[in-house]
Amino acid sequence: MNARILVLLLLPLAGCSSTTDTRSMPVQILTAAPANAQATDMPKVEQTLRPQDVLDVIFHISTTGPQAYRVQPGDQVALNFTAASQLNGTQQVMPDGSIELPGANTAVKVAGLTTDEARLAVQRAYDQKMLFQPNRNQLTVLVTSPLAGENNLRSTLSHPGTGMSREITVGRDGYASFPEIGAVPLQGMTVTQLEAFLNERYAQLPGHMTVDVLLKSTAGNEIYVLGEVAQPGSYPIRRPISVLEALTLARGTNVKARLDSVVIMRRNGNQVEARHYDVEKALSGDASQIAYLQPEDMLFVPKTKLASAGELARQLADVVLFQGVGVSFGYRLDNKGSNSN
Repeated sequence: MNARILVLLLLPLAGCSSTTDTRSMPVQILTAAPANAQATDMPKVEQTLRPQDVLDVIFHISTTGPQAYRVQPGDQVALNFTAASQLNGTQQVMPDGSIELPGANTAVKVAGLTTDEARLAVQRAYDQKMLFQPNRNQLTVLVTSPLAGENNLRSTLSHPGTGMSREITVGRDGYASFPEIGAVPLQGMTVTQLEAFLNERYAQLPGHMTVDVLLKSTAGNEIYVLGEVAQPGSYPIRRPISVLEALTLARGTNVKARLDSVVIMRRNGNQVEARHYDVEKALSGDASQIAYLQPEDMLFVPKTKLASAGELARQLADVVLFQGVGVSFGYRLDNKGSNSN
């Protein structure tokens, strides 16, 4: 199996020297706040979306609410004049939100207005045309066919087999397309974050629509266990697993393994988080928190205690070159120019 090249963005630290004792925490977390850069535990986090994940998006369209109804494009609006019954009639709200005013040869925008606000807008338009005598422009505005936007959405989204839900697949480019919104970049976003994003976007559109997002199926998930283990390589997982479970998948550690210097690496945008985890403490029950691995995380078990990012890079390079482990991380590993011990 050909070994793929990894990108390890910890290397800028490799040429740096410091008087601070870093042996207890050999790797700085580049993406963490300075106060947390030496944290010793990797907290459990929600799984992020990846290409080829399949989402079940359930749409909800509300037709009730405490606020006064506002006219929408497509609604039917009836105008009834007190002193000019010949002008009475029903008008359809056009896509631009306006209706034609009979006898006035003009249009007025009513979309987004309540019926009272629409009545005042129609009266002002007729007053500007001076078609009525004073106090003879009284009329009522009634929406006879409301909820045009909701009805159109319901008709568009409804499916004979799935009802108001849609199965949406994350594309290989990390994008997925959603009704009324279009393409959205999803890679690196969690299901919770996506649901909040979609509901925020749909709240800005007519139709009173909300969504629930479920992860129906996920692409093949793998973690990578490298270094001083019996069977280094990639392992498929169906859920986040603990570091101890990952070591069990790799058939345990070798006699040379430094369990007090295990490193967990995780992609974070265009960088990599690398954190130290003391497996010895976990085995003795002394760890303050159990560390979990997410899909595409790498667990590295070194053969010596790591004292610098450069040492980590050198050992990882040896693992990839001589163990023949194929890794699908999009990272590049290069220890050139590293001069730290």
